[in-house]
Formats: sequence, C-alpha cells, structure tokens
Amino acid sequence: MASSDYILQLVRQALDDFDDKPLDVSVRRAVRIANLIGDTKHAIRLSLELRPAGGDRQSNGEASRMLMADPSTWGSATGPAEQAFTQYMTDRKFTKADTGEELVEPHSLTEIEFWDQELREIKESGDRVDYKFDLASRELTGRIVARTRHLTFALLCSWERRFGYTSINESIFGGYRAKVDKLLADGVPELLQQFNAVYRRLQEAAEISPDRDVAEELSQAITTCRRILKAVVDHVLPPQDQPSATGHLLDDARHRNRLFEFTKQAIESKSNNKLTDVMITGFYERFVAVDTMTNKAVHAAMAFETANLCALNTYIICGEIISLYALQSDASDVG
Repeated sequence: MASSDYILQLVRQALDDFDDKPLDVSVRRAVRIANLIGDTKHAIRLSLELRPAGGDRQSNGEASRMLMADPSTWGSATGPAEQAFTQYMTDRKFTKADTGEELVEPHSLTEIEFWDQELREIKESGDRVDYKFDLASRELTGRIVARTRHLTFALLCSWERRFGYTSINESIFGGYRAKVDKLLADGVPELLQQFNAVYRRLQEAAEISPDRDVAEELSQAITTCRRILKAVVDHVLPPQDQPSATGHLLDDARHRNRLFEFTKQAIESKSNNKLTDVMITGFYERFVAVDTMTNKAVHAAMAFETANLCALNTYIICGEIISLYALQSDASDVG
C-alpha cells in the first residue's frame, strides 16, 4: 500500500501542474490517486471521462472493475460503480433540439478537445461552419469540461487536506516506532521480525473467506504483541524476587504488575501517572477482548479491526514505556 507521504506528493504535483497541463492529464492523475486510496466511486467516475466512445462493452466493464477496491460490488444497484455511472450519465445528458430526444454525449475529454481544436482551425481558415450546431455542441461540451475540471480540482484539494493531516500523524507515530524498533533491534531482534509478521498475519486473516475459522492467524498475531510488550517491560524493570511495597508479585510471569510498578516509580506527576495508567488499562482491555475472541473461532470480518488496533496500541504503549524509561534515566544521571 502506498504511504500517505507518497500519495500527498502525487496530489501536490497534480495541483501544481493543474493549470499548465491539459485537463485529461490531471484527470488521469486523479484516477491513479483515487485507485491507490481505494476511492472506487471517483476512480471510475473520472475514468469514464477518459474512455473513448464506443468499444467492446465487456472490455469496458473489465477496465472499470480493475479500478474497484472491492470488485464483488460490481452490479450492485447501490455500489460505488453504479453511483459513478449514474453521475456520469446525468452530467452528460442533453436534449436534441430538433427531435426533443434525450441523448448522452459519449466522447472522451481527449476527443472533445480534439474536435474543439478542429472547429477553431476550420473557423480560422474561413471555411463555412454550421454555427447553430456549433453553438449547441460547444455549450454542451463546454459544460462537460467545466464540470470535470471542477470535480477533479475539488477532489485533489480534499485529498491534499486529508493526506497532509495523515502524513503528520504518520510522522508522529513514526517517532514511537523508531524508539520501539531500536530497543527491539538491540535487545530482542527476533521479536522485531515477528512484529512485522503480525501485520502480514492480520492481512492474511482479513483476506480469508468469512466462512473460514481464522482464530489461528489472529491468535498468532496477538501472541506476538504480548511477547513484544513483555520484552519491553523486561527491559525497563526486569523480574524481581521481592514483591512491591503494596505486596504485588514482580516475577517473570507478572509483567503486568511490573509495568504498573515501573510507571509508579518513573512518574512524579500524578496527572501523568493517571493518564499512562488509563492508556495501559485500555490496551489490556482490548488485548483481553481480542485474545478471548481468537479462542472462540471468530471470523476475520469481526475481529480483524480489533486485532489491528491491538497491534497499533502495542507500539504506542511501548513508545510510552521507553519514553518514561529515558526520562527516569536522565533524572538519575542528573541526581
């Protein structure tokens, strides 16, 4: 999957060139971006503006299905492809002046621009032109071009705002990930590889038929998350023979106890302590919920999103733990 930074780069390039390039160039770029981000409706809607008139109906349909994030919705009356076709037909509909018949302008943007250029050259040559037909034709095609230009520009602007925001979030999360990756690479490199395998397993689970038992794939992913969290806790507060001041065991098996004991020792501010406790508690609640679901032979459609959040929260919480550990170490050095 393309990164937000890469998509944002494509969007901004298309916007920077929008007024300097032919419209069909900008539309092709927008179709590419819509396809990358899974926006089926607009990928097909704009691709129809590029499709030449005529052609084999089956081939045209196959080309549209190639742009669908979920081809199984093809033919659905409420699906994104049908919505795109309906909008296209509405925007290109016109009434024939002499007969009152309703027709649809089928020519692509490239063809429209070609005939518009041909018409200008004929006029400049002094040859006679049917101006009545010319005016009616140019009014229709002019509206088609204007609507397409407006839709394309609006989509590019909305994507720039969307992926500009997403890119900032990815950058922030990347800081957490870098900290966790460094710790794992230095201490338990095999777990770093296993964590990468988590996302592959989750993706595999998501692609499995809804009728198949996916508990094994999800269980493997969650087990890896548990091992990573424990490895980070082992790093910041190794197993202890003696219990905590409140009587909680801090041995190898009680990594949850050790995690809370570490936060109690590391944070002087009560407000920060409470915030971190809430984050950790929330993580474990989701963790236990997903772990329970995987033991009950759940389906990917039900559990994938929750398991993915569990993997994401593993990184976030590990980043918090490592940040606290670094602050604790700095304070000890100063003292």
